[in-house]
Amino acid sequence: MVTRGRVFHVLLVVLAVVFGSARTQGQETVRVASYNIKFLSTAVQSEGNRLQNLRQVIELLDADVIGLQEIADRAALNLVFPPADWSVVIDDDSTDVQDVAIVVRKPLTVIGLSNGLDADDENFLFSGSAHESFFPNRRDLLFVEIGAPGESWPFFVMVNHAKSRLGGRTVTDSRRESASKAIVNVLKQDFDDKHVILLGDFNDNPDDRSLNILETGDPNALGGPEEIPGPFMLNLMEALCAQGHVSHGRTSSDIDPVTGRINTIDSQSRDRNNDARGTNDNTGDILFDQILIPAWMGSRYVQGSAHVFDLAIAMQGNNTTRASDHLPVYAEFAFGDDTPSDPVTATGVRLVSLLPNPAGDDKGRESVAIRNFTAAAVSLSGWKLKDAAGNTFALAGSIPAGGTLSIVMTNNSMPLNNNGDTVTLVDDSGAERHSVSYVGSQATSGNVVEFPGT
Repeated sequence: MVTRGRVFHVLLVVLAVVFGSARTQGQETVRVASYNIKFLSTAVQSEGNRLQNLRQVIELLDADVIGLQEIADRAALNLVFPPADWSVVIDDDSTDVQDVAIVVRKPLTVIGLSNGLDADDENFLFSGSAHESFFPNRRDLLFVEIGAPGESWPFFVMVNHAKSRLGGRTVTDSRRESASKAIVNVLKQDFDDKHVILLGDFNDNPDDRSLNILETGDPNALGGPEEIPGPFMLNLMEALCAQGHVSHGRTSSDIDPVTGRINTIDSQSRDRNNDARGTNDNTGDILFDQILIPAWMGSRYVQGSAHVFDLAIAMQGNNTTRASDHLPVYAEFAFGDDTPSDPVTATGVRLVSLLPNPAGDDKGRESVAIRNFTAAAVSLSGWKLKDAAGNTFALAGSIPAGGTLSIVMTNNSMPLNNNGDTVTLVDDSGAERHSVSYVGSQATSGNVVEFPGT
C-alpha cells in the first residue's frame, strides 16, 4: 500500500468519473498540482516571511507530485522541498532563473533518472534549438515517468511554462499556438498509449486557441469559449474557467477575513479575455494554470477534484513577502491494478473515427468506425450509439477479433451535428463502453475525425 506524506486518499466508494464510468473497488489516489512560484531563488530567505508562507502552502496543498515554474535552481527547491521527503528533478546545468522542475513526494519514485535526479536533454520534449522560437530561453517541456514501489501504474508528468503575453497578445499568441501544435504532434507520436498529465502555466486561459489546439488535437482549432470535452485532451480546469475561477492576479485584498479563504472567482475574467482576443489589452486576473490529460484517461480522473488552491496563506503579504503571484491548481487521479494501464485493454471496443459532414448531403451518409481490440469476436446485437441530445442509432452485426467495422448511419435517427457533438457507444446491458467528442472546426466537409489512443 502506498501512503502519501500525511494523507493518501483511499477510495472505498464508487467514484463517478468522466464519461459516466465508475470505480467499484478501493483505489489509491495521487494528487498532482501545478505551481508557478514567482522567481524562486535562494534569495527567498531574505524576503520577509515568504519562505515560511511558501512552506505552509506546500504543506496544506498536500500534493504527491508538483510541476513547478520560475525556479532558479536546485538549492532554492531544497529550501522548500526537503530531499529526505521529496525527489527533485531540475536541469542542474541550466543558468536560467525561470526553469521548470518536478518534485515527487516519497515513496513515489521517479523512473529512469539517477545522478541526483538531474534532468538532461532526454527529459525535455524539444531539446536543441529547432523549437527555440516556440520555447524561448529553454522554456521547454520537462517530463518524467513516476511510479510507486510494488505497483504497476506508472504515469508521465509534463510541465510547461508557455511564452508569456509580455509584449502583447497580438505579438505572442502565435508562439503559444505553435508550441501547442508541437506538443500535440509529440503526444500523438510518442505518448499515444501512455498515462500523461500535462500541466503548467500556459499564459492563456482554457478558451484561447493554444489550449483549444491541445484539447482537440486540431492545429486549426479556433479560440473562443467552448465546454466540449476533448476529443484529444481533457482540460480539467475548463469547468473552473466557466465558473469564473482565476489562478493569477489575486492579492491579500481577496482574502475573506471571515472564512480565511481567497476569493478565486472573478465573474468577468472569462468575458474580458474573450473580448480582448486579437488585441493587446490587459485582461486582468485570469486562469493561466491548468492540468490536461488524454481523453481516454478520463476514467482515472477523480471527478470534482480539480481546484484552485484558496487558503489565505497563499496570498498573505505583499509583492515581496507573499508565496507567489500565482495560486496552485490541483487534481486527483485514481490508480490501481484493477483497471489495466493500457487504454486498449481497458475498454476493449472503441470508437475510432467519425464522419460527421460527408461531402454533399449529410442525410443518411454520415458514418462511424468501431474497432475491437480484444482477442475474440464481439457481437453488436443490442448495442447502440447515443449523442449528447439522447438520440440513438441501433447497431447490429459483429466485429472480428482485432477488426474494425465501418457503419453508415443510413436511417438518420442520430444525425451528427456539424457544430460539434458527443457520441457514446452503449452495449447491450446499457453500459457506456466508450465516448468521444468533436468540435465544429473538425467537422469540415469530407473530414474524418479520428481519435488518438486507439
